[in-house]
Amino acid sequence: MNKTSQNIVAIAFIFAGALIASALMLKVTPNDSWLAFAGWVIFYSSIQVPFFLYTQKSQESCTAWLSRLMRKETR
Repeated sequence: MNKTSQNIVAIAFIFAGALIASALMLKVTPNDSWLAFAGWVIFYSSIQVPFFLYTQKSQESCTAWLSRLMRKETR
C-alpha cells in the first residue's frame, strides 16, 4: 500500500471515529444542536492532527537522545 492510500484510510478512520465520538457526546450533554455536533467533530479530528505530522525520521530524532542516554549508563 503506498503512502497516499495509507493516508486516505487513516483519514477515513479518524473521521469515522470523530463522528461516533461526537454522536456519543451529543447523547451525554444537554446541548444537541447541529452546531455542537460539528464542533465536536472538529475537536476530535483536530486531536488527531499530530498523527499526520509523524514520519520515521521525526521519531528517530525525537528518540535519539534516549538511545545515547542508555549507552552512557551501560558503560
